[in-house]
Amino acid sequence: MTSMPRSAFLAIIACGALWGCASTKEAKQGGNMQVITQEEIRATGAVNLYDVVSRLRPQWLNVRTMSSFNLTTEVVVYQNDLLLGGADALRQMNPEMAWELRWMDGTRATATLPGLSSGRHVVGAIIVVTRPPDRN
Repeated sequence: MTSMPRSAFLAIIACGALWGCASTKEAKQGGNMQVITQEEIRATGAVNLYDVVSRLRPQWLNVRTMSSFNLTTEVVVYQNDLLLGGADALRQMNPEMAWELRWMDGTRATATLPGLSSGRHVVGAIIVVTRPPDRN
């Protein structure tokens, strides 16, 4: 009878350890899934920012087609506050110039970013930050 409680105890400990590791991993990823840091960018060794994003956050590039209302569905790219175009704009950008990359969902991007016309259905925005934020 003593082996049963001990095995149950060990099973609980093992599950707790696995859950704790998974939670730590999710916290690290979850807290950072909206940003690609300069360190991450450099570590990829990619030749352009499109390759950086496709390696580190490929979900940022996923575009679901939307045929209703004749809207163009796309991910847009901003450099600081300037609209550069669709995701292909990242192919022309050198990773060395990026401080960080940020993801913004389509609803928030449409509401807050300048230059988005009503003829677009934006599913997300990739914002290329080329300088560190001002620390006032």
